Amino acid sequence: MRPRRYLAIFLSSLFCLPATFAQTNPPPADPHEMVTRDPHILSKTAERTSALDFLTRARKNFELRDAQVPYSLKVSFESTGATLNEGSGTMEELYDGNSHWRWTADLQQAHIIRIGADSRVYGSPEPVPLRIQMVRSILLRPVVHDAAQFEIRAADVQSSGKTVSCLLLSHSLPNNPGPRSWFEREDCIDPATDLLQVWSEAPGIYAIYDYSGAVDFHGHLLPRQISVFEEGRLALAIRVESLKDAPGLDPNLFNPTPEMTEAGEAFTLTSAGRWGPLRVDPDNAPASRFYQLVVVHAIIDAQDGSVLDAEALQDSGDDLGRAALDIVRNTAFDPTGFQQELFVNVQFHLPATRFGGPPVPVFHSHVRWIVLDHRRRTPPTRRLTHPGN
Repeated sequence: MRPRRYLAIFLSSLFCLPATFAQTNPPPADPHEMVTRDPHILSKTAERTSALDFLTRARKNFELRDAQVPYSLKVSFESTGATLNEGSGTMEELYDGNSHWRWTADLQQAHIIRIGADSRVYGSPEPVPLRIQMVRSILLRPVVHDAAQFEIRAADVQSSGKTVSCLLLSHSLPNNPGPRSWFEREDCIDPATDLLQVWSEAPGIYAIYDYSGAVDFHGHLLPRQISVFEEGRLALAIRVESLKDAPGLDPNLFNPTPEMTEAGEAFTLTSAGRWGPLRVDPDNAPASRFYQLVVVHAIIDAQDGSVLDAEALQDSGDDLGRAALDIVRNTAFDPTGFQQELFVNVQFHLPATRFGGPPVPVFHSHVRWIVLDHRRRTPPTRRLTHPGN
């Protein structure tokens, strides 16, 4: 569906809503969305406990270091899209079975290395490209550890002839959220095997896990392939080439170089997380009480909070998607000492003829936006450059 046609449908549907109803439409339909009917809220203690145990069992498959044996993991991947680094890449991780580890990754001109030794982390100082951080998040830590803090909704769906249980997690839900809220992450798991089938940190991005030829490593079952779709298109294909015992690893592999030691400890990466909403109002018209959301997927610098790279997960070719990208790229987030991977909800309150009234059917290019977020700071000017620039 063309973006402007989608906007027209969105606006016409809002005019039909009573003022007491929801202020925004649910996320646009996606062929990879599993939950298409309203899930039920898990409010009883027994239901929540069962769901949390379910997530824990699914997560344990990806926690390879819990096996406490030396291993060698090799991964290849292929990415497409509009981020700063796209193309063919590789990643390798080594673990000594105790407290030392090393991983490296290559993508275009980027060569990343991290060494963990004696509770310290050393490595290359340059930012880790977004696609490499995605590979590590989606392959090694897709299921959250702190699920108990979330509200949980659940739905059983049919997929490829079998029943899959989907759990939707959020910190809060709006009124009438629909089958999938803009604020929910989604984990779909096969209850017969406890294997993760679909990961979706936010509407618009879906990782599909393929266990054909799965790798069984000391009771940890990794998918052989993972396909990541954004806006319905394949954006990242991950393949586990090998995962093997590695009892004879050279201890020198886990020693940082003198240059690394002199530079001090390096930043590490966070798992994917949510942020927002970041409210945006028109600055040349009254704001409607109705709004449209765009999710922007970004990586954030560890030291200064600037946005290193970003992509929109909805309307990426439309004025609203471009506006969302521009707003996020020019926002400085709170630095944490970790390179963060965030999915930012940008909430556009559409223009109206009077404050709080229904939106007017204008093109987004006619609107100037102002960010209503007092935490917003002017980001540093430093940015990653495209390969070759």
